[in-house]
Amino acid sequence: MEITETERLMLVKKQEEICELTCKILELKNDSKNSTEIKKDMTRILSLLNQIASYTNSKNYNSDILTDLVDVISMHLDREYLVAGVYLELFCNAVNTIRFDFTKKSLKITLPKNINFGHITNR
Repeated sequence: MEITETERLMLVKKQEEICELTCKILELKNDSKNSTEIKKDMTRILSLLNQIASYTNSKNYNSDILTDLVDVISMHLDREYLVAGVYLELFCNAVNTIRFDFTKKSLKITLPKNINFGHITNR
């Protein structure tokens, strides 16, 4: 499936929105009163990533690890807010290092290889 220039621009805007949301999360993470807003922003980020992924048939993109991490963070936001802050930073860095490579005909998504959340998500 060929991606039009309009679609490419829209996908880049979604990527920029992800960055803005992660910056907002990092600003909010120091106050436990913000946990609901943080959860909403993480959910929005997952949604944006899945919207972007819908423009590719890339087999190397699997959002399960990010979804698991959001679940773990949400649990900690409710119980151990300081621990959640570390996980929030990992999540924000991870979603901002996902590479979106536009070719003439498609989009390829590459997850960072050096980020492993297995010890956090029990995978």
